[in-house]
Amino acid sequence: MAVSKEKAYYKAVRRAAAIANSDTALKDALNAIVRGIARAMKAGVSLMLLDSARKKLIHSTSWGLSQSYIRKGVLDADKSLAEVVTGEPVIITDVSQDSRVQYPEMATKAGIASMLGIPVLIGNEVVGSVRVYTREHSEFSNQDVNFVTTMANLTAVALHTSELRQIKASQQDRDQVETKTATLQQARAVTFAHPSEEEFAHLLDFYQIEWVYEPQSFTLNWEGDRVTEMFTPDFYLPGLNLYVELTTLKQSLVTEKNRKLRRLRQLYPEVNITLLYKRDFERLLAKYGCGPLAQLRGHGVSQVLYSSAEIQKRARELAEQISKDYAERHPLMVGVLRGVFCFMADLIRQMTIPVDVDFMAISYYGGKDSSVVKIVKDLDLSVAGRDVMMVEDIVDTGMTLNYILNHLKAKGPSSLAVCTLLDKPVRRLADIHLNYVGFKVPDKFVVGYGLDYREEYRNLPFIGVLEPEETKTKSELPPVAA
Repeated sequence: MAVSKEKAYYKAVRRAAAIANSDTALKDALNAIVRGIARAMKAGVSLMLLDSARKKLIHSTSWGLSQSYIRKGVLDADKSLAEVVTGEPVIITDVSQDSRVQYPEMATKAGIASMLGIPVLIGNEVVGSVRVYTREHSEFSNQDVNFVTTMANLTAVALHTSELRQIKASQQDRDQVETKTATLQQARAVTFAHPSEEEFAHLLDFYQIEWVYEPQSFTLNWEGDRVTEMFTPDFYLPGLNLYVELTTLKQSLVTEKNRKLRRLRQLYPEVNITLLYKRDFERLLAKYGCGPLAQLRGHGVSQVLYSSAEIQKRARELAEQISKDYAERHPLMVGVLRGVFCFMADLIRQMTIPVDVDFMAISYYGGKDSSVVKIVKDLDLSVAGRDVMMVEDIVDTGMTLNYILNHLKAKGPSSLAVCTLLDKPVRRLADIHLNYVGFKVPDKFVVGYGLDYREEYRNLPFIGVLEPEETKTKSELPPVAA
């Protein structure tokens, strides 16, 4: 028996070594390594990678585990076995009795008796974990631990090789976090249920927002011990601690989904979840010239939300408040080109304190072919030790602003605040504190005073609601989720 196991382990290592350093796509290589461990040990196996904050373990791929167990929830690095914290192997001989198991009831229900956790290290840095799950209680021998450790090391080789390819392919040095984010994207073995989910995942990848697809199924109703209803949100964003559900369904099904969300919030008040409706998602894509609404053209402004006089009055009020709050200080006002230029000019002209002004420019999402957001033009002035005021024209999902604020924080400012003319909080994804707000706008597509639709309407002196005009009949438009 021991000889048979030794041969099985040797065969698995030989195959994994060959694929780890090959040109095989990363997710295929990781799948093969995990599958090799599972077959050699006759057990379930999963590979999980740490998010960039090193707080959550994100499922990459698995073999021999049920979907219900995989969707038990995102794991906390310090609460689940903790091998990624200590950097040492962890053996759990009885999952039902060990406090190091984060979801013991779910593990027992899935028929798991024992676990082995082996950290994945690149150099001296832990980047994830390989875990083995057995149905029989197991002590896991030194031979078992050594085998899985070797396979974890080959996993690290595959990950590191992918990182090097990312740098080489870009023809420029990338920020380390960006490289690891791109590697994590490639490491996922995900099959999306609908194209809209894949498009949303590409958008999150562009803004380097880490995500997990369908990570947890929440129980909504029971009959005795039998679960009669569950709800599985489409995405979880670990860095934002937010679940996102996309709905591009007909109204009757949207009503049912809203009912489930109300039930979920009632049973799990600590869960932060938002629903993106069809129109919200399409408007979000249209902002970048993608999706069905990108096929439409602006016909005219159906409503003036804020007149030129109202905007000037509010800009003056904000300038007075900022001047008062920053008295005796010399802030650096930062704007992102191009939409902010009207508001930025009017704001600083009304301020009564000395200010410096600088601008940034970033690349914008252009569909599935986009990689990650990049700083096209960085600041010319130094941010270190300065009081920095980020000036925005509008904040809606907050994804762009979230990326820029993280970029500025890394430069070491003394303080960092946000002033926005318009705040559209209805479909906010990134929870960002806005220090100064001009107007809270309704869930409408607004243009004017620097805001555009496909580069038009920026020169309007007021802010209005754009009334789109279809250039094709509904039957001719590209299909969306049904």
